[in-house]
Amino acid sequence: MKQYPMCQSLSWVTKSTEQMQLVKKNSVRYLGFMDRPQERNAKIWGHVVFATQETSPYDISVVSLEEDLEGVPMPVPTEHFHEGEAVSVVGFGVFGQACGPSVTSGILSAVVQVDDTPVMLQTTCAVHGGSSGGPLFSCSGDLLGIVASNTRDNNTGAIYPHLNFSIPITVLQPALQQYSQAGDLRGLQELDHTTEPVRVVWRLQRPQAETPQSKL
Repeated sequence: MKQYPMCQSLSWVTKSTEQMQLVKKNSVRYLGFMDRPQERNAKIWGHVVFATQETSPYDISVVSLEEDLEGVPMPVPTEHFHEGEAVSVVGFGVFGQACGPSVTSGILSAVVQVDDTPVMLQTTCAVHGGSSGGPLFSCSGDLLGIVASNTRDNNTGAIYPHLNFSIPITVLQPALQQYSQAGDLRGLQELDHTTEPVRVVWRLQRPQAETPQSKL
């Protein structure tokens, strides 16, 4: 299944009454690029209809594109995750748009859950600066999530591209369906009000152990 990443910040397209694109970009009007037959880096314009707040652990925006992307296959969102399965990330890596989109492969090394709900995916794919916002696919082509970041050691400045994290598509899909069917942004707005345990996960902190109650 051929995908068409459109620029360094765009990730994937979902079918609705309008074409929408999930991105990591906070702007009013968005300019992206995609490769069409015989037309490399065609310009695609869109309007940002929603962007999470800076305090949200889920750093995404939703862009309504100004034209249909004819011939672009719609990815199928997954409903289940399997640790150890082969996965791939599509994005604009080290050299950005100059070299076009690239695909890196690895495994889904961890599915982090809060209250039995996946809230973070960890993979061993090579994720460099510019890859955030790109799609994470299973080997069967199902959409697993949206790439958020790799890992950096704040003490040494070292970056670890093979230790990276994605937002599970199951976190986003219900809100996207609500918006595409009714134009209702409330589901997306809920991403700004996640629980503290979810925020702890995305801060890469250990959950605080419960204080044992005294038997006296």
